Amino acid sequence: MGTSLARSRAPLVFVFVSLALALAGCGDLPEPASCSASDPCHSGAWCRTGRCVANAAPVAVIELPSPAGSNRPLLFRGAGSRDDDPGDSISAWSWKAAPPPGSTGCEPFPGTGAGSDFTVVFPCAGEHEISLTVVDSMGLESAARTLRLLVEPTLDPPVVAAGADVSIGHRCGAVPVSCSTWDGTSPEVTLSASATGPAGVTFTYVWTAELPPELAQQPAPRITFSPGETVSEPVVRIETEGTAIAGRYTFVVAATDSRGMIAVGRQLVDVGNRPPAVSGGGRVLLPHGYDPVSARFVATGETPAAAWSDPDGDPVTPLGFTSTWSGDGGSVFDVQGFGDHARLTVVVPYSKPADAAFLIGPGVARRVELVVSDANGARASAGWDVEVTNRPPRLVAPVVAAAVDHSYEASFQRYAAQAALSTWVDDDGDPLLLTVGGDPECTDVVGRQGTAWVTCSAPFTGRPDPGRLVGVHALAVSAADPFQDGPAQETRLEVRNRPPRLAAPLVTMEMPCLDDRTTCCRTDVGKPTCSEYDFHFLETSAMTSIVVDDDGDPLDLSAAATGGCLSASTVALPCAGAGCSPVLTMCGDRWACAWWLPVGELSVAAGDGLSSVAGTISVEGICRP
Repeated sequence: MGTSLARSRAPLVFVFVSLALALAGCGDLPEPASCSASDPCHSGAWCRTGRCVANAAPVAVIELPSPAGSNRPLLFRGAGSRDDDPGDSISAWSWKAAPPPGSTGCEPFPGTGAGSDFTVVFPCAGEHEISLTVVDSMGLESAARTLRLLVEPTLDPPVVAAGADVSIGHRCGAVPVSCSTWDGTSPEVTLSASATGPAGVTFTYVWTAELPPELAQQPAPRITFSPGETVSEPVVRIETEGTAIAGRYTFVVAATDSRGMIAVGRQLVDVGNRPPAVSGGGRVLLPHGYDPVSARFVATGETPAAAWSDPDGDPVTPLGFTSTWSGDGGSVFDVQGFGDHARLTVVVPYSKPADAAFLIGPGVARRVELVVSDANGARASAGWDVEVTNRPPRLVAPVVAAAVDHSYEASFQRYAAQAALSTWVDDDGDPLLLTVGGDPECTDVVGRQGTAWVTCSAPFTGRPDPGRLVGVHALAVSAADPFQDGPAQETRLEVRNRPPRLAAPLVTMEMPCLDDRTTCCRTDVGKPTCSEYDFHFLETSAMTSIVVDDDGDPLDLSAAATGGCLSASTVALPCAGAGCSPVLTMCGDRWACAWWLPVGELSVAAGDGLSSVAGTISVEGICRP
């Protein structure tokens, strides 16, 4: 029908174009009026001074809130959107909000909106996207206006923990037919949320539901909260009048604290669907891989080709493939039928090691079945049990011995050393689970591109003493993927110490000085000289670095000044970093004809508990008028 209509318009277009060209060539013909009050323009055009003018697209304009912080309702205004056609106006607004790319758990709430204003809560800081499309009164849509908004973190935001995700079945029955969720004994699902924040704040809760995307073209299910959607633990019932109900429902809870800040949590309810039960066929092995971008396991493969026959000779028609699964935490098991065989895809989201059991675990079962029917409606089936395979990690770059310097971490009040040790590769791309043993001071290990980075540490007990950390540590690093252990590697890790050192043999202090410009004369036999060169130095104090420890270790430091012009304050012991810089004071006096200069010396001794340094530092004052 669409093709026929398109062809019927082509001659008309040709006639109009030909007529326009003919009229354009006749300059003596009057220009015809194309519209009037009694003869309006066709749809999509305006009548202006007797001429039909094409409708111009509207322009979407977004007014951003300022400041933009997380966990607070932010108002975006679109009332500034415009339509340049006289008499035309904006009739509809469509908003979309998107989280930072690659983030998880940071979805804006709500994600979409209508109306000139759009209020949204961003549960995470970062660069979000906000998009607006408007429609004019003739139904013409604007280009999408998309802006990137940097959302700043909010101090002490509230946090809400939603209940565990739920996988539940459904059942249909009664006359007229109705469907509801069903766990075997009850149609109700319990939701829960618990919000926390700074001491003294209180919370109110509001639950809303986001329907599964596959139900977008179906009559919307009826969702009932009991006793209501404003309690922290409502009981929810999902029902339809015999239409589709299966899919993943997202129940969103907005917890608003007494400061007006909002935390957003989501509890997923997977309403499953059971295909007809069948058996037989054999076994299918699916290799899997891990996608770090989407943080999920994906396994794909195909069933063997099936063959069928009918003892009566009836024609047999394949009705397609069905699937059953259990113990996978509600993850994806997709089956695509291609006549006599099917392509299988398993997708399991991965956020913690326990999630791996939903891909390969003792309680996981997946099965596909091909159902065929003869001309009389009799059915037979062949089935396959689906198993996902795994390859354990391999040790590709063993490290037998390593040596690193240590450092002092003031924020943690500890001595620490970090070293890159052995490297493993997992041919399935699975996340590596690394563990380290052999030394109680080296229990922290993280993986970076398959390499084990081990951190050894010893607490600072109030006195300089890196000796508990410095030395050789015998370690054993083990690697495993979420399914199997891989090979281990033993390493001797030497942690080194760098002794403190004097910052410099000479320290200069900039001192304010006054230029008195008095005459100063020097008498020499036969060559008397006079010059105006007389400065008055002012007494000056400054915090001055005199010792450096490249490990940043706390130090025992003593500094004694000699010479009547220099004095040094004491520092609290032990000291570290800027705390090891005493205040040096240089006396003031007049420098007349160079007979006096502000100078002094410091006798310095410093130790980090293992090594020490001692020496003398010269101190000079320099004039800065």
